[in-house]
Amino acid sequence: MKSAKLSVFVVALASVTASCAVPKSGEFVEVNPNSIPFDLNSPETTIPATTIPYAVQTTIAGAAYEQADFYFIKSAGMVRVRLEIPSPTDPQAVFAALIAGLPDPAHTRVTTLLPTNFSATVEVDGGVANVNAKRGYLDLVKPSEQRLAIAQIVLTLTSQPGIGQVTFSVAGKPIGVPRGRGDIAGAGIPVTFDDYKMLVTS
Repeated sequence: MKSAKLSVFVVALASVTASCAVPKSGEFVEVNPNSIPFDLNSPETTIPATTIPYAVQTTIAGAAYEQADFYFIKSAGMVRVRLEIPSPTDPQAVFAALIAGLPDPAHTRVTTLLPTNFSATVEVDGGVANVNAKRGYLDLVKPSEQRLAIAQIVLTLTSQPGIGQVTFSVAGKPIGVPRGRGDIAGAGIPVTFDDYKMLVTS
């Protein structure tokens, strides 16, 4: 059912894009949930109904884009936002788009805890994505916000095809990270979507 809904959404989006001029301002437009057809905004069975009904990012005519799910912060919780990013998508491109944040920085209701100067290499092996940074992740984030910052990365990466777990390292050395419940996953121990899903608001 989820796949069928997404297919309908993509077809509808393609029709709208073809019939309307693409603005050059890069504006991000909120869509009224009551105007979404075919019950596309109904709750899903795998995670709470957290998708904020934003229109996808304005794109450049003639370029190829794909949809991907990202997680951002709203009212001390996590919300899913579906955006379009350049095709073909891969874990590194998804991570870079997450760090870049929402296309409309003026949208104050949804924020990120990940600084734009934070960089890391994402490599996937056997369904496990390792996020390897040159400097400590948590050095850039307030202690009270570290759990949400790691949740943004884990929830976003494990929402991509072929990734079920995430590990973290700094300069190639495995590190531990806080889970959603507040406990710490030991160095090199993979974390999953389920470790942070309790932070996703409904």
